[in-house]
Amino acid sequence: RIQLAPMIEEIFTDLAPLVEKRGITLEADGDGVMTGSDALIYRLIFNLTENAVKYNRPGGSVRVCVTQETEKLLIRVSDTGCGIPEEYRQSIFQPFFRVDKSRSREYGGAGLGLSLVWEIADLHGGSVWVEESSEKGTTIAVELPVQ
Repeated sequence: RIQLAPMIEEIFTDLAPLVEKRGITLEADGDGVMTGSDALIYRLIFNLTENAVKYNRPGGSVRVCVTQETEKLLIRVSDTGCGIPEEYRQSIFQPFFRVDKSRSREYGGAGLGLSLVWEIADLHGGSVWVEESSEKGTTIAVELPVQ
């Protein structure tokens, strides 16, 4: 059994150096309990939060919101970045895909973060999608069964 609020706080601590460097504000809201692999769920939330920090505006904010329902858990990671163009909103979950290829050196990584998020959600019987995205920011949602 995994309680998400303490895990999210741990993720915020682990991301502190990157967050401070970029001047991002982190906010967590809500809590939930689910059954699953704590290492994989940690990776799922970490990857989404790290991306929200990396692709944000300097001085922007990231909010991780957890909503517990009877049968499912909804995790939303929202940022104040520049958004994801409509035509790329499905592609971002494919391995090695990058919206802006020219920024891959600047941000590092192999382009596997969101494909891992997709796989981890799928392994737990859940799903992930871009809930909304505009020039004001992006919200990525993950729905996971409680059991």
